[in-house]
Formats: sequence, structure tokens, C-alpha cells
Amino acid sequence: MPAARAGSRSVVLRAVAAPSRRILLAAAGLFVASMALFTLIAEDVLDGGGLVSHDEAVLTWFVDHRTEWMINVARVVSAVGGLVSLLCVGVALGLWLRWRRWHLAIAIAPTVSLLLAALASVVAKAAFGRVRPPISLHETHVTSPAFPSGHATDAGGFFLAAAFVLVITVADRRPAQLVVIGIAILFAGLVGLSRLVLAVHWLSDVVAGWALGTAVAIAVVVVLCYAASRGRNPNQHPPASRRANT
Repeated sequence: MPAARAGSRSVVLRAVAAPSRRILLAAAGLFVASMALFTLIAEDVLDGGGLVSHDEAVLTWFVDHRTEWMINVARVVSAVGGLVSLLCVGVALGLWLRWRRWHLAIAIAPTVSLLLAALASVVAKAAFGRVRPPISLHETHVTSPAFPSGHATDAGGFFLAAAFVLVITVADRRPAQLVVIGIAILFAGLVGLSRLVLAVHWLSDVVAGWALGTAVAIAVVVVLCYAASRGRNPNQHPPASRRANT
């Protein structure tokens, strides 16, 4: 009886296929590219060249062109894209995926990605200790170092991981998958831009945050997808749409 009950529990879980070689190559390429971009910008922060040389001009443009309504919208976007708000969304998404009988590793992937992205940004901030733009330009209160943007890192890590998970679990058709990923990129982009409108970050902080968050999201989703695929019942097969992609 115990064995039978255990078997019945495994049957109700939706199967997750391991990433195909093509997907792994694409993920590895995007991960390397993201980390390379972050590293290049980090080097620019140390020597003042590259993207960093344009930081003051870009910040000046945002400050000169922002309006009161843009500032108010940016404050809302920054609040929604903050760690606490994203954590609440991640927990809700994870509970919904578990209710839909997806593997625990898949359900927690967006939240894990968010927490690791936040940790990575905190470590990088402590390591670089970069000064933020002049406080007279700030339109919100901040205390931590500038590089990389924690909001951009967290948003990139969370929204992309959530999109990848939804593509794996819910969005079966290619158009839907492209829409989900596009929305994730848009949301992450808006969160990063809000920090420029509020003049609390340099452009290089935001771009580096996006790159770091993207790398974290890719790594977390691939690892947890493998964990989910290896943890399923051997007699359980992924849906035909998943097998076609392997």
C-alpha cells in the first residue's frame, strides 16, 4: 500500500523533459555572453572607459527630459520591481505551478533565481563600492553602492526565469512563448529604466544588472529543469510537444 500511494503521487506530477542539446548550447552561449558583458562593464567601472565614459551624458539626458509624471511612474515601477514585491509574485507563481502539479524544482525556479540574483548584486556592490550619481538629482531614497543596479539585476533574474518556466510549463506554442519572453524583457527593461529616470544609477549600473540577472536566470532554470526531469517517474513521459523539442 505505501508503495502504491507513492506511485500514485508521482503520476499526478506533470513531466518535465531535460533540456535538449540545442537548448543547452543556446543557454550556454547566452550565459557566456551575459557574463562577458558584465565583466567588460566591471572593467570599465575600474578604468573609466567603454560604456562608463557615456554615463554622465546619459544621466544628464534623463534628468533634462524627465517630467513629474515620468518620475511618479518610475517610482511605482521601481516599487513593483523591488525585491519584496517580486518575492511575493514569485511565491504566488510557485504555489500556482504546484497546484497545477508541476515539479517543485520548476515551481521554485523564479524565486530561487530572484534570491540568487539579489545575492550576486549585493556581493558585487560590496566589491566595487561605486558611488551613485549626485544625491541632488535623486528622486528616491537609496543607501547602497551603485554597481550593479540591484533592481535591474533582480528584475532580470526574476522575470526571465519566470518566462523560461512558463515556456516550459504553460506556453506550448511558439507565438505564445515569444510573447511571454518579450513581456519578461519589457518588464525587466522598464525596471532598469526607472532607476535612470530617478537618477539613482548610472547607465552602466543598469546594463550590468540586466546582464548579471540574465546569467543567473539561465543557470538556475537549466539546473532546476534537470533536477525536475531526473526526479520524475521513469514510466512517465513528457508531453508530445516537449518531446518534439528534445
